[in-house]
Amino acid sequence: MEDNKIREAIQTAPPVPYPDFDRMWNKIEQSKGTLPSSNAWKFQRTSVAKAAMITGISAVMIATPVYAAIHYNWTDVLSNKAGIHSVWEQGLGQSISQSVTKDGITLTVDTAFSDENRTVLLYTLNPEVSDQDYNLSYDKVELLTAEGKPIPGHYYQVWNPEINEYQGYFETDYVLNHKKEELRFSVTNVVFTEKTEVALPFNPANQGTQTFPIKKDGIGTVSIQSFDQSKEDILLHTSVNFEGLDKNQRERTWTSFTAWDDKNEIVKGSKNVYGIPGTNSEQTLSEQVYSKDQLSAEGTHFTLSYEREKSRVAGEWGIDMTLSKSQLENSTIKEKLDLPIPQMMEGSKITEMIVTPSEVRLIVTNKDKYTLLPFLDYELEIGGKRLTGSMDYNAKSKEKTELRFEMMHMDLASLQEQPISLIAKKRVDEHKGNEKTSIRLSNISTKPQHFQTVYEGYMVDWTYYLKDEELYVESSSENPTFGGINQTYYYDGKEKMYGNPVIVNFRGEGKNKSMDVYENFAPKHLDIYVYMYTTDHLNEKVKIPIKIRDQ
Repeated sequence: MEDNKIREAIQTAPPVPYPDFDRMWNKIEQSKGTLPSSNAWKFQRTSVAKAAMITGISAVMIATPVYAAIHYNWTDVLSNKAGIHSVWEQGLGQSISQSVTKDGITLTVDTAFSDENRTVLLYTLNPEVSDQDYNLSYDKVELLTAEGKPIPGHYYQVWNPEINEYQGYFETDYVLNHKKEELRFSVTNVVFTEKTEVALPFNPANQGTQTFPIKKDGIGTVSIQSFDQSKEDILLHTSVNFEGLDKNQRERTWTSFTAWDDKNEIVKGSKNVYGIPGTNSEQTLSEQVYSKDQLSAEGTHFTLSYEREKSRVAGEWGIDMTLSKSQLENSTIKEKLDLPIPQMMEGSKITEMIVTPSEVRLIVTNKDKYTLLPFLDYELEIGGKRLTGSMDYNAKSKEKTELRFEMMHMDLASLQEQPISLIAKKRVDEHKGNEKTSIRLSNISTKPQHFQTVYEGYMVDWTYYLKDEELYVESSSENPTFGGINQTYYYDGKEKMYGNPVIVNFRGEGKNKSMDVYENFAPKHLDIYVYMYTTDHLNEKVKIPIKIRDQ
């Protein structure tokens, strides 16, 4: 296990009001194995590794904090948090070393890091069982104030087979209001799940909607739709409908459609998107693009994989602690700025820079609410070193956006002497659709119809047809600058009726094909409107110098 193993930071995205699906989904990870989130789109990943059922467990609870004698290596769990890994290596954290045991399960808070940007706890959970094919999660993981008020945050954990324990971190934007504060870290209900597969008699040659009853483990039905992407490729749109599961259970029942070849090896698609919210809370969607030849090859078969709850241990494991930011406070620089950034967005300014040993945070104030800056990739260059960053909304102000950069080993005392620049790459601009420009769909039938329009200066190809009494509307463009239409709608009287996205158009992926579906559709003619579209300038790059005043 190498101490210097720092991998790329996970980017997260906050929620936005329906129906802005482009923003909601633009950072959903497009790879198999990602686990869903319940906390403002910040992914709460549990390990895809191991834990086990508990049998013959004790009901005795040790309420007195005890010292955690093991000195853990946190490199693996902090691989996506370079700044926390850096301060941990420097020994700048606050040692907590308190444990609580209940029903044979031990929760330990090892170390805390609290500065002017965030608070992070390193914890372990020991289920005291052998290494088997089970996963572990919780109904709640919380940091609470002395008054019992939950502090928003998210957690990430991995199974360490060498010590038979989970190692994790809990991260929150919460900044201590005083030099010291009494807080409580708590997990509620430890849940063990296992991966399960059921065979699906899916027929790739059938272009209709195929629905398969599952009727177990809280999964009602699975529906699969096929859409031609080209002469060679086909898109499969999978909808999983749950029955009788609460919110936590639905999020744990992580589903994926899998194709297998005649050697029982996974057939990999060219695009895999999992965990898309459905049209209701009882549904999740996924999209995969396969070669038609792959799916029709002899011996190819299909399954639905999902996590099901195997057992649980009810109760709360809570640790009261006194957190202090004194250890990192003296190494903090807070700088008020007034730096307009018209090359990024008119009316936006960088108004504050907060530098701590673990993170650099740039606060951007915008003229409009819920504004995301148009670039996808961000770096902060400090004295020739580049820190990789991510963008997020500011929790305290609707007009503010944040750019966060995991700090590496750096001499903060000499920061004023270092040249600092913000680098932004891959521009994707969002545009509201023109409410006065409609697209006319005539003679709607099961026969696909094609036509072109010039929309806001871009040639757009449209295809529409009925399938299973639902209207499908596709849009695309041969112009690579046109990023795609994220959603369409029509007027039912004065009310806007939005189409449900079937093909999700992700910002910056270089593809602009989109598809909406209107359910239970009967009219022969329809005027639709564009809710929002994007334009791509993926090779664009800007560099903005940032000046810190001499202290």
